[in-house]
Amino acid sequence: MKTKVMILACLLAVPASHLSAQQQTDPEKATVKTQGDSIIILKGKGDLRIKVYEELEENEKREEQIFEGVYLEKVDADKRTFLDALPFIPQKKRYNSYDPHCSGVFIGFSWMTNDFLAFGTSKEANLDLSKSWEFGFNLLSVYHNFKRNPHWGVNLGVSWGYRSFNIDGNYALLKKDGESFFTAGDETTTYSGSRLRHYFFRIPVLLEWQQRVGHSKVFFNAGPEFEIRHGVKSFSHINGGKKRTMGKGMCVQPVGINLLAQAGYGNIGVYLRYSTYGLFQKNKGPEVTPYSFGVAWYW
Repeated sequence: MKTKVMILACLLAVPASHLSAQQQTDPEKATVKTQGDSIIILKGKGDLRIKVYEELEENEKREEQIFEGVYLEKVDADKRTFLDALPFIPQKKRYNSYDPHCSGVFIGFSWMTNDFLAFGTSKEANLDLSKSWEFGFNLLSVYHNFKRNPHWGVNLGVSWGYRSFNIDGNYALLKKDGESFFTAGDETTTYSGSRLRHYFFRIPVLLEWQQRVGHSKVFFNAGPEFEIRHGVKSFSHINGGKKRTMGKGMCVQPVGINLLAQAGYGNIGVYLRYSTYGLFQKNKGPEVTPYSFGVAWYW
């Protein structure tokens, strides 16, 4: 009981200035002695450690540790939510702080498949995979770190970009009577360099885990991504002539929901993006689902 009272009295009575005076030789450590017993206060990064030693008088005088407490520094929740700025705006980041991977530039290949979560090319859309791609960059993002835990956080962003599907062979995507469909050329009409393209805004909401390995971090994040499509057009070269617009809008779904997963090391990563439902409106176009994979550079 005497020891407990001594601990409480010491913590209440010893002001910060007194501790500072005793920390001149060691700024991270303060030792307070009361009636032979010792209380050692260690100030670390984000926490306060208090060790209490009791003096024992048996065969010889010695001190035995009877208590150790760790008191975490209180963190305001608002200070764990940050705006992730563009690369030309300098940011201060601590060595062990949470480092989000949402803002950046990405480029990858775009495919179409017939079934959800199936990989491969669609039988309806014969694409030239080497020329079907997407490109985008982040406009704005925010992130929230869970109680200053450097391993977990949530990222929210807004990106803008361009996606193009290149149709291989003598085919084109046409729109007629409120329906889009792939058509093949014949003896009088040939198609070449056909493609479907659209611009997009995407809003990813990602749960991220990361772990420092060496000088950088290994990371993985995944979550839903909302996509708003605009500027949809279909193009083709007819009989080797100039590029012509075959249709606009093309009955494409204006809003999509993707599943996005990213992984990497440092500022470089790879991603896989998969739409949860078809690209075209029901009964108004081919039943195809887009997906894409590629690389990203994060700032």
